[in-house]
Amino acid sequence: MPPPQTVSSGRLAPESVFDSLNNLAPEDAIYVKESTSTVTAFWQRVEMRHPGSFFFPAAGGLGFGLPAAVGVQLAQPDRQVIAVIGDGSANYAISALWSAAQYNVPVVFIILKNDTYGALRWFSRLLDAEDAPGLDVPGLDFCELARGYGVEAVRTETLESFEDALCRALDASRPILLEVPTTTIEP
Repeated sequence: MPPPQTVSSGRLAPESVFDSLNNLAPEDAIYVKESTSTVTAFWQRVEMRHPGSFFFPAAGGLGFGLPAAVGVQLAQPDRQVIAVIGDGSANYAISALWSAAQYNVPVVFIILKNDTYGALRWFSRLLDAEDAPGLDVPGLDFCELARGYGVEAVRTETLESFEDALCRALDASRPILLEVPTTTIEP
């Protein structure tokens, strides 16, 4: 396993979030992952020990993660579903939170908030198009959005507060969203 990451610029490193997930989540947790820029770090740090533990939009379409997590949790009520979603991706199907609230689907939603489309930002550098409009998504408050749809939400800004909130969310019998300001890393 790679070495632990340190906090920089007042935001958590996604790697630190994944280390905590690996240590605190149930062994048979199911992960629905839609944060393309963090996929390599996730695979390096989160052990999936059971079949059917990972769902990812392989074709690259945005908006899969939130509704897929609700559907997977409904299909697998005996296993905890943890959705790890980038803030850019979450915008495409945020209304899935309403379904989770209305049907009391106990997904743990983790929004990795780096204020940009990390994968697109990376591609823009490769294509020498860094000044392309629409690559950043600053100022979104996912806690307020979640509450508006009826989902309890917590913003966590330190590793300790993330771990505490994650433990509470894992013990809950309702959907909970954790907003985690993170640094931007490349796929």
